[in-house]
Amino acid sequence: MDTRIVAVIGVVVLLLSAGGVTATTNLVDIDGDETPIVGELRAGTDPLDGDTDGDGLGDGLELREYETDPTTADTDGDGIDDGAEINDYGTDPTEYDTDSDRLPDGAEINDYGTDPTEYDTDSDRLPDGAEINDYGTDPTAADTDGDGLDDNIELNEYGTDPLNADTDSDGLDDSHEITEYGTDPVVADTDEDGLSDEFEVDGETDPTVADTDGDGLDDGPEINEYGTDPAVKDTDGDGFTDGEEVHLEDTLPGADPTRVDIYVEVDYMESPGLTDAEQSALEDSFADAPVENPDGSEGISLHIDMDEEVPTERPLALSASSDDQPDLDEYAVEREYFDHRNQGYQYALVVEEATMDGREVGGAAWIGESGFIVRQYSWDDFTGSTFMHELGHSLELRHHPDGPSEVTFDRYPSTMNYNKPNDYYGFSSGDASGDDIDEWNSILDSIPDSIPDTSELPRVEPES
Repeated sequence: MDTRIVAVIGVVVLLLSAGGVTATTNLVDIDGDETPIVGELRAGTDPLDGDTDGDGLGDGLELREYETDPTTADTDGDGIDDGAEINDYGTDPTEYDTDSDRLPDGAEINDYGTDPTEYDTDSDRLPDGAEINDYGTDPTAADTDGDGLDDNIELNEYGTDPLNADTDSDGLDDSHEITEYGTDPVVADTDEDGLSDEFEVDGETDPTVADTDGDGLDDGPEINEYGTDPAVKDTDGDGFTDGEEVHLEDTLPGADPTRVDIYVEVDYMESPGLTDAEQSALEDSFADAPVENPDGSEGISLHIDMDEEVPTERPLALSASSDDQPDLDEYAVEREYFDHRNQGYQYALVVEEATMDGREVGGAAWIGESGFIVRQYSWDDFTGSTFMHELGHSLELRHHPDGPSEVTFDRYPSTMNYNKPNDYYGFSSGDASGDDIDEWNSILDSIPDSIPDTSELPRVEPES
């Protein structure tokens, strides 16, 4: 028999023989745990040890106050002794998971650093257990990935990954996409234009609009396929939007959105119009123009549409309008036969005879307007050269300040000079001796104003 038990029995016998009162044994508390010997014997505790299980709590407190097991240091088996739960952590020694967050109190204290008395340690509205067991997030940090969004918001509101600051790997943090750019943090290309959101944010395009400039081309194809500026409707500044130049092949054949295009519809009255050689000379002269295009090339693409013969009025008698410009429209020729009216075309009429205010003329043009006439000549190239002169007026070119015939050709080598050779095609480039008149680049500067109305061009819908 345990010697301690023998000693206890001896004490009981001694008390009985001395006092003769049996009830006295119920009051004996040898180990000072406020529990009589008989009570300890019934509870299975050691009457000679005030803390039988060594958990830091006296047996009497465990039995009467905390309802813990005085023979087991960790009553609830959560990995923390009962005394530590009560005295250090404030947890319930009879509850394995004090805060009901699906994590044992011991694991919260020893493994996760969470508060075993707080269901949601980091106050992100996710239980600690769910963060550990379900989501893999940090229960001690409301924003695990440090992207500016709480874990709960990412999971339940935006559908983003709380473990990845950039859910869609587009180079933008999730919170920036939501709060600054208005982009979708789970889609790398919010507007589906072929450009990542980061690329658009760092550039000049709108990551939430597929066609930033509204020209009928999505931003991605503008950059990756056509070489156009997605933030500018008309990259080459020729009066046609990039989308029109790409999509309207029937109306604008051969158009290039990165190279200036000029279109001229030509009708003729008892005249063959322009010869093939004259058309080629005109197109070659514009193609060789010393002007730079957005694609790095030089020149202007001139497109001549030899259209149809129109009824003859002979001679074509013109009268000057109030601003001293010829009024072709008074004969309704342009109004009735201009098939590309309001489609960005210049209009030319080649005739055999023409007079203005009773005076025979070789041509007439509306400065900065679309219509001009050219008289047909019998010798080679003069019709084509005159055509270029009148087209120049339509493109807002004027004569030399000293007058159309007052300067020599070597000083002012331009088809706008009346002293030009009959077969000359070209405008001044500004490098002639004595003058600095750059007509080619003046044409580029004037095109936005001189291009005819394009209100009747077929509508181009955005690609998306």
